[in-house]
Amino acid sequence: MKTPVIFVHGNSDIGFGRGSTDGYVSWQTGSRELFTYLGSQGYTKAELYTTTWGPANPNMASSNNHAKKYVMQMRAFVEAVLAYTKAAQVNIIGHSMGVTIGRKIIQGGQGVDQKEGTYEVGASLSSKVKTFVGLAGANLGLVACMGGSAIPTCSNVDGFNPGLMATSGPSKFLASLNNGGKEGTNVHTIWSKNDDLIMYQCVVWGKVTSRIPGQAS
Repeated sequence: MKTPVIFVHGNSDIGFGRGSTDGYVSWQTGSRELFTYLGSQGYTKAELYTTTWGPANPNMASSNNHAKKYVMQMRAFVEAVLAYTKAAQVNIIGHSMGVTIGRKIIQGGQGVDQKEGTYEVGASLSSKVKTFVGLAGANLGLVACMGGSAIPTCSNVDGFNPGLMATSGPSKFLASLNNGGKEGTNVHTIWSKNDDLIMYQCVVWGKVTSRIPGQAS
């Protein structure tokens, strides 16, 4: 049996298939292609897992954040895959907000929610993750969220607020995340200077927001 792969999609997207009625197909199109490729490499359906968190509606993107309900839903999903497959380790691929949610569910520890305050995610799962891959994440926040903390997704508590200055740091959720434990045995990121969502060559306060502290590549 190959190491199971778990996919964590981004803000307002869907795990697999076609989501909202407007035909939003960014991650789901990519996931289909990736599923097909992995199938050609010998992976079976029993080794590939995904589920939808949050509303699959791009019109609600600005209303989503790293809420407790999403973090805990995906944490339970990863634990369920581990229990079901009886695998010693899994591989996790996160996209966009799925990178930061994915990192938190692995790191465990204390989470923070703008409505519910602090909460416990659980023990670290890093020893159970062979490889973590972050696709176009915003680990240091988004320049577009600068000064926009009133919007849920740009919250300075559990959103993508990068801070008002380089020394102030990003939101509480991201600051804790970047001072947390490792996401797995191997950690890699994939990003582009031409990302049309993150923009600004993916740079926030002089650093590439898509890179994960301590990553291998």
